[in-house]
Amino acid sequence: MQKLLVQGGYRLNGEINIGGMKNSALPVIYATILVKDECILENIPRVSDIDNSIEILRQMGAYCEFIDTHTLLINTKNLSSEINGFELISKMRASSYLMGTMLARFGKAYLPMPGGCNFGKRPIEQHIKGFEHLGAKCIEDNGFINITTNKKLKSNKITLDKISVGATINIVLASIFLDGLTIIENSAMEPHVDDTIRFLNMCGAKILRCKSRIYIEGVKALHSSRYRIFPDMIESLTYMTFLGICGGDITLVGVKYEHIKYVCDIFKKMNFNIDTYEDEVRARVNEQVEGANIITAPYPLFPTDLHPQFASLLCFSSTGGTIRDDVFPTRFAYAKELEKMGANIERIENSIKIYPSKIHSATLDATDLRAGAALVACALGAQGESIINNVNYIVRGYEDIVGKVTSLGGKIKIIKET
Repeated sequence: MQKLLVQGGYRLNGEINIGGMKNSALPVIYATILVKDECILENIPRVSDIDNSIEILRQMGAYCEFIDTHTLLINTKNLSSEINGFELISKMRASSYLMGTMLARFGKAYLPMPGGCNFGKRPIEQHIKGFEHLGAKCIEDNGFINITTNKKLKSNKITLDKISVGATINIVLASIFLDGLTIIENSAMEPHVDDTIRFLNMCGAKILRCKSRIYIEGVKALHSSRYRIFPDMIESLTYMTFLGICGGDITLVGVKYEHIKYVCDIFKKMNFNIDTYEDEVRARVNEQVEGANIITAPYPLFPTDLHPQFASLLCFSSTGGTIRDDVFPTRFAYAKELEKMGANIERIENSIKIYPSKIHSATLDATDLRAGAALVACALGAQGESIINNVNYIVRGYEDIVGKVTSLGGKIKIIKET
């Protein structure tokens, strides 16, 4: 078992490269199932969720190989119609994209209920609603989902009851080869949805977004392509919370500023100085940041995946603030860990109020990916040496977090439990 050892109290200065967006790369990797040929994907982040997804495809007969550090070649021509790798699937939320792709290619899908971070209910009823509107039959039984078709699927108009990134992408994937026009209303507008759409269109799909409505005109087949994944907006913003806590001057290279502008505008009000260039963002913090009150919401508003890291930032702010999470209302397991470090937090239903706190080092337990990043953030600002357990959560979504923080002057390393 590995742990992170963090020595806090150091300013961050320098330049780091932002990797590809995990939440884009995962659905695009599964979307190659629909191509039945060779695809080359660039800017793939080297994180454990990616490795697990590649292994799932390999166990199904796909050829997958990194041809350089961040460029992945996938050929699904010989993919089996039977899904393997059940243990890996049950650990990953993104494995849910097997439902849409296997339904589109083989007319069926049988797999464990997808796993992922545990910070509240993340049901798949909107996915199932979409599949059933296309004519599929979905049965949940004893931890498995069985999707079948008695007749040819048909295009349809589907209105999601609530905005869901996963359901939006899955319905797009399932609709690629259907005759006629499928319409998704109240669709998610996150960049990783559009990244997946762009990849599919480069492979010959006919998909058009008009605000929250997506039109999919069915095609007979897709062809191979080379595609570059968007940069990771949450990684960019996470490092900016580290900066706000530690102070300093950092440049993030390979950033798509339009994806993070909403949050950067909040950072500016909190005493961040931010300059933007073609694909770089320079951020400086030379004094204590001010507090803020935020509410999570679907893109383009404040992302729930930044909620825990932002909570850590507020602990170091001059006035504190509040966070209300309307996307995942129970996403507060990290709060007890921050309290171990002296955080002054009050929980009220799906909100927390954070008061300016005297943060000290502690031994902590990461409970999920973004909670783990929040603990790293707080530990970087705390005087003394902190230990963070359950490193496996953190490496699921942050490539070389130790190397990147170290290059900026932070003191952090992985240690093995003895």
